[in-house]
Amino acid sequence: LTANRMKSAIVALGACLVLVAGPASAHPVPFSFLDLHVGSAEVEVTLVAHIFDVAHDLQIAPPEQLLDPSVLAGQDAAIRRMLASRVHLLVDGQPLAPPEWSPVEPLVERQSLRMRATYPLQGAPGVVSMDAMMFPYDPQHQTFINVYEREGLRLQSILDAGKTRMDYFPGSRQGVAA
Repeated sequence: LTANRMKSAIVALGACLVLVAGPASAHPVPFSFLDLHVGSAEVEVTLVAHIFDVAHDLQIAPPEQLLDPSVLAGQDAAIRRMLASRVHLLVDGQPLAPPEWSPVEPLVERQSLRMRATYPLQGAPGVVSMDAMMFPYDPQHQTFINVYEREGLRLQSILDAGKTRMDYFPGSRQGVAA
């Protein structure tokens, strides 16, 4: 083969590969977020999940539909039921009763959904534990947890397929160091 024929063959092969390649479908942001505001009488939780993950688990395509208020309103109960079932708060080793979660809000700029709940407490907690596996279908998915106490960020943690539980010790040096 001559050099020109070799170049032509390589260009033709490259063009064929481009033509037969399917569209890439990558998960844009494999993260969810849980913010816990720990007080002496309650723990307020805010959950933010990406529309891609929620749509995957509820079999909604395309995921962007979930940012449409009319579509979101029709899926609200299913989304709250699914996500709430994956978040478990324990205080002093005892699971707390599932709270009523707020209606789901679209966060268009983040392509995410947000919902909130308040867990009432019987008294000041000794240890607050969060057990969560938000999207089991995705082994790369991570849930970032931020724990706030007395208006300050006290702990940041990440839950994933290998670590699904986080413990926080409120009001103590151990809590801040955890």
